[in-house]
Amino acid sequence: MKVTRRQVLTHGVTAAGALALGSAATLAAARWAGQGAIPATAAPGALLDDASRINPTAVRGVLFADPTPERTARTVAPLLRRIATGEDPAMAVAGVRHSMGGQSMLPGGWVLDTRPMNRIDLDRSAGVVRVGAGATWRELIPVLNEAGFSPKVMQSNHDFSVGGSLSVNCHGWHASHPPIASTVRRLLLLTAEGDVLTCSPTENAELFGLVLGGYGLFGVILEADLEVWPNAIYEPHFVSVPTSEYAARFAAGTAEMAYGRLSVDPLSFLEEAILVRFTPKPGTAGTVLPLTRPAAPELQRAIFRGSAGSGVGKSLRWSLEREAAPWLAAPMSRNTIQNQPAAVFADRSEETSDILHEYFVPRQRLWEFVRAARDVITTGGLELLNVTVRDVRADTRSTLAYAREDVFGLVMSFRQERSARADDRMRDLTRALIDAAAAVGGTFYLPYRLHATAGQVRRAYPGWDAAMAAKRRLDPNLAFRNGLFEAYGR
Repeated sequence: MKVTRRQVLTHGVTAAGALALGSAATLAAARWAGQGAIPATAAPGALLDDASRINPTAVRGVLFADPTPERTARTVAPLLRRIATGEDPAMAVAGVRHSMGGQSMLPGGWVLDTRPMNRIDLDRSAGVVRVGAGATWRELIPVLNEAGFSPKVMQSNHDFSVGGSLSVNCHGWHASHPPIASTVRRLLLLTAEGDVLTCSPTENAELFGLVLGGYGLFGVILEADLEVWPNAIYEPHFVSVPTSEYAARFAAGTAEMAYGRLSVDPLSFLEEAILVRFTPKPGTAGTVLPLTRPAAPELQRAIFRGSAGSGVGKSLRWSLEREAAPWLAAPMSRNTIQNQPAAVFADRSEETSDILHEYFVPRQRLWEFVRAARDVITTGGLELLNVTVRDVRADTRSTLAYAREDVFGLVMSFRQERSARADDRMRDLTRALIDAAAAVGGTFYLPYRLHATAGQVRRAYPGWDAAMAAKRRLDPNLAFRNGLFEAYGR
């Protein structure tokens, strides 16, 4: 039975899968994956989705990594040989699939699930951790915490794989730091030829720069050596400012971690901001501290989700963030700040999904971009739920760098109906926001919906064509492909 795009977008994975495949095993595998479990096998023709929940993709099958890099290489090598001879379709590399546009999937292709590859070895004296690409930050943080360490750079939540974080070159609330690429000492990479190579700034340096932020198109990250940071008790400091003054106020202070929040209250839409800085409490750096999670996650969720679809709810939430949060906030460890899943706030409805965007703009032009974005969003017909501002310093390691100077990253969360019409509106909104960022010398992030035009990708990433030429040279059979490559790499 033919499944239309509208059916897929409207009814989601379960209905579309039942119509298209009738495969109970496929749907069970998808449920197991969503719960973090790893089934031993996946049915041929498995239907996968990503964090968007509007991107169901039928794949040839799922191949699971082994716990060690060596065994994974032996497991994957026969498939790479079949791909090279045309006996099998190409392969996409996946962790927990937190991307939103098929960056970890390939229609009709194979998917390598890296999650079993989760070994962790900490060298305390060197301040470096060797971690398998499939390990999540949820698994890594407790190991570091027991030794008085913390991740140096990661996302603001822990339910991402390390390999996925490297593949998107992630960043978080870590002030005065470039993206995660800056923390990588060494990578072990499985190439399209089936070779296992060591990559670093001095060894196979071209591949090193391509793989970090390369979305799995240049090989399989097997493991990485990452620099770590001393854990400490952090004191939070809140200040409310007009968004027009945010950049100047941020530049006037220092912190080890920091984030900003922009108002989505209809009465002050994007015009007001909260800046939160975290400074280490003297004498606590490097000590072994209890690992907890931020308090009252269900209350945080109730307040956040209660603002969806409600102007009154957004006003109440902004009032609480501005007035109550500074009073309620207590000192907590660096690890505790990061030890929370993004899933706490996720949309669980069948009708809507939360869709992320992110734009990177030169710090001195933040307000100029926000004013333009306010006009685009106000007329765009889609609901903005949240804007977080992050400090991202210039990235000198990644070929496809999104922060080629010191920038603010603006993470925007929109609530979208799961329909073809809403997705079309989101495409138009995204393109307008990308143009607004480009007008102030900014860029946009690639892990999200593939709504940018090819011209916008090349404008934001001037090295794109050179990277794709390198891909064809290093992977002439195009063994590693995904939705991102299909959209912009041809």
